[in-house]
Amino acid sequence: MQNIILLRALNLTYAKESKKFTDRMLGREEGLLLKDVTFHLYKGEVLGILSDYRTLHYLKEMVNGSLDPKEGRIKTDSSILSLDVLDHINHPHPLNIFVSEILDEYMRTEDVEEAVGQIMALPLFRKYWSTPVRELTRRDIALVLLELSKFTDAEIIVYCNMYRHLKSRDTAVFKETINGQEDRERGVLLLESSIEPIESLANYFLWLSYGQIRYDGSVKQGIAQYNAYMKKKSQLKSVDEEAQFDLEWKRNVNEYGRYAHGLKRLSRKQASPIDGLNIRKVIISLLLMFTMLMASVVIFMDISFTGSANTGQDQTVAVPETEEDDRIAYAVNTEGSLEVNGESHPYMSLLQVSDREDGTYTIVDGGATVEMDGSSFIYFNPASLYPETTLEALLPYTDEVFENNYLYYSMFMNRESGAVTDNMNLSASSARHAELSGIPISYQFRDGLIFSMSFPARNIEGMYEVFGIETEDAIFRLPNGYMILDASNQTWLYIQR
Repeated sequence: MQNIILLRALNLTYAKESKKFTDRMLGREEGLLLKDVTFHLYKGEVLGILSDYRTLHYLKEMVNGSLDPKEGRIKTDSSILSLDVLDHINHPHPLNIFVSEILDEYMRTEDVEEAVGQIMALPLFRKYWSTPVRELTRRDIALVLLELSKFTDAEIIVYCNMYRHLKSRDTAVFKETINGQEDRERGVLLLESSIEPIESLANYFLWLSYGQIRYDGSVKQGIAQYNAYMKKKSQLKSVDEEAQFDLEWKRNVNEYGRYAHGLKRLSRKQASPIDGLNIRKVIISLLLMFTMLMASVVIFMDISFTGSANTGQDQTVAVPETEEDDRIAYAVNTEGSLEVNGESHPYMSLLQVSDREDGTYTIVDGGATVEMDGSSFIYFNPASLYPETTLEALLPYTDEVFENNYLYYSMFMNRESGAVTDNMNLSASSARHAELSGIPISYQFRDGLIFSMSFPARNIEGMYEVFGIETEDAIFRLPNGYMILDASNQTWLYIQR
């Protein structure tokens, strides 16, 4: 194992914010969950961290960047794959989409297709391939996560409380997965509330007790110290003894106190009233109050910032001349095949529009213009305001083939047309489009690139009702593109920017 540090966790401290407004204003926390936790993860190392699940949850969130610590920092330049069964028990999409999402994020694009084929051949995935993840048992989700982690290129892999969801017959699978990551020289964070997997798989041990480092060292010595602690704890005979047991460690974290910079305790004599204030929140509150007061003044005094005060007389407002929009607009072809200046344009292809008037479109093609009847077009201007939504929200109104595999088919967007024509079975193709054989999906090409794709729509009436659409043809703006509906042919056009 080379001594290459993949991740540094330096003095991590975290406390949950109080639910009471006054406590938040005064900077009072509900209690520390992590205090001054420092560790390093080396390349090819399996670092076992033992604690209760709540502590491990917050530690995991800080490591993967989802949560900022109150004090301390995480330093890493490596990609991190964080796996926790409880993060996915409510995942709504089928397993095949879930698999594609993870592989797309942690693998090279050219390797995803091969990996999907290998995963589909595994019995567990083949059995639940079209089943929503939330319908799987926690054991099945754990096995799915373990298997997926073998295919990803992440340099750091976090397994959080995975062992508790597995059965005894799955121990070999868990061990094989961890050992495989170690052989690939990945850095593994084994966050567990059970000592068994750490004892058998980790090569370094960190024990967090009440959010503090109680042991940091070799696994063998740490296990001996932990067992001695548990033996002593098992000899307690009453609730009172349990309350007094390990009191010093409990008091360090759970007892509320005032802390100076660096979380050092202050006595009442040392602490001034201003130490109890959260200065940042006080300043923000004052700014908000000042803004509200000024807004009230503007409303009640009827102040006009663009001219003189309102005197009750008519005022003349200068209206600027309308600026001409020089952005490119398109006409979506809704006919089977359209001839323009001797060139054939396939269904759902986009033609550039320079002008439209009285139902007539001026089409620009190859530098020449031609006027055409607009009855066979859907006008599309990317600069216009369209209803905003996400592709995931529109998936229930797309063909099931696309809905269940949209991550795979949309992966080819904005790539060279050869990515489709050279690698996929086609029923028809030209320099402008390609139709997949046996699958109702077509790709449209523009300047040698895959510009858009089309596929059938379903449950259009339900979509109209949900989104409040009153026109038959609909255009939606997505975070990364557009969805255009040709209602008469029940077909979607998807453009990804």
